[in-house]
Amino acid sequence: MKTIGMKFRLFVIFSLLACTAFAQQPAAQIEPSKILTVALGMLPPVEKAPEALLVKPGDKVSFMGDSITQQGGYVRLAAYVLKSAYPELKLPQFVNAGISGQKAENMEPRFEKDMKLADKPAWVFINVGINDVWHRLAKEHDPAVLAAYKENVARMVDKARSAGARAVLLTPTIIQEDPVSDGNKRLPMYADAMKSVAAEKKCALVDLHAMFLQAIAKKPAGLRLTGDGVHMGPYGDSIMAIGVLRAMGVPDAKISSVDPTSILKIRLNMPIPEAAEKLQVPASRLLGVPDAGFSF
Repeated sequence: MKTIGMKFRLFVIFSLLACTAFAQQPAAQIEPSKILTVALGMLPPVEKAPEALLVKPGDKVSFMGDSITQQGGYVRLAAYVLKSAYPELKLPQFVNAGISGQKAENMEPRFEKDMKLADKPAWVFINVGINDVWHRLAKEHDPAVLAAYKENVARMVDKARSAGARAVLLTPTIIQEDPVSDGNKRLPMYADAMKSVAAEKKCALVDLHAMFLQAIAKKPAGLRLTGDGVHMGPYGDSIMAIGVLRAMGVPDAKISSVDPTSILKIRLNMPIPEAAEKLQVPASRLLGVPDAGFSF
């Protein structure tokens, strides 16, 4: 009876892992070891790749965003690639300050505290704009809302730079996997506003919106980037992670050399230590690699 009970427990554990990992995609479309390579194949090569890796050993990294960031898929994946490709960096746990439903006006007041600027992060990534558009689609475009969005983004950049961090702006992604959806018709105004902040403040920018539109045009039939048109599936997470990694100077060849299978098994929207506790298994089993004290 004990043997049967243990087998059933293991079956439940690994069934839960499989379901939470890939529920957003048909099984035939998921080949975990090649997801990053497939995602890179949907994107044009980076135009101006840095000559060397920009991340330094021990760099602290913080992410500001909405539910897409809070879910943590792209954040964990970027961290996993860095850990796998550059173990000598010994990066501390990334700070994930994503909160579901938030817009720029919600993020700016909490930016300094939630991004832990007092701890002097080396990198600050800001992904905002989806809810600023999505939650207001029932109304006509309001130039005042767009102007306030730009001002709040600029204030967050100023706060990051005052703390000595390298600010990187991530344009909002997509609202439905259709370039002519109402949301995707409005999002370019917000992406352009973010680009103007990057130009004015002379900070880095990753145009995720353009990357997703390019991926939509090039992706194989039936493959989905998101689960619901907004929140990311494994391929959407991969595209976002690629944008982050490219901003940090990681070459595409390094990205494609990493097998992300073990990290993609975890889509519980919680840190691996918490997921391990919930499933009552060692964290190293969930990672598929020896626990090196690195959190996602």
